[in-house]
Amino acid sequence: MKITDIIGSNNSVDKSVAMSGKDTVVGVNAQFTGNIMFSQNLKISGTVKGNIDSNDDNDAQVVVDQNGVVEGDLTAPIVILKGEVNGNVHSTTKIVIDASALVTGNVYYDILEMHGGATVNGSLIRNMGKTAGLIEKKIELDDKSTGFLQSIDKQEK
Repeated sequence: MKITDIIGSNNSVDKSVAMSGKDTVVGVNAQFTGNIMFSQNLKISGTVKGNIDSNDDNDAQVVVDQNGVVEGDLTAPIVILKGEVNGNVHSTTKIVIDASALVTGNVYYDILEMHGGATVNGSLIRNMGKTAGLIEKKIELDDKSTGFLQSIDKQEK
């Protein structure tokens, strides 16, 4: 087996990510179980069952390509999604959700670029400089109060 069989050929490398010697790659035929902590660039072409988190690197970027699957939460300053994520996605800078992407979970972002055809089964929540924990706590508090849709449902009964 060649290394290109594991990580894919150079033709499959996302041109928007300049791959260098310090990048991390989960190849097409690979399945990784456990949490990943990375810096700089992470490209996922295979399956990751666990949470993905970047170090305190403001330029860290994770790319989940069309064959990539993540089963867990994903946190990085820059996130590019073309594959599937089953978990929450957190970004402190920018998220790009391609037309082929499927996200089952909430998306926390400062800047969002979402292409037509993308599927997000969850909420799109703008950070506006706040941390995700504070936003989630606010959502929990808001859910306890009667919302607009809940009040309409009560009127119909």
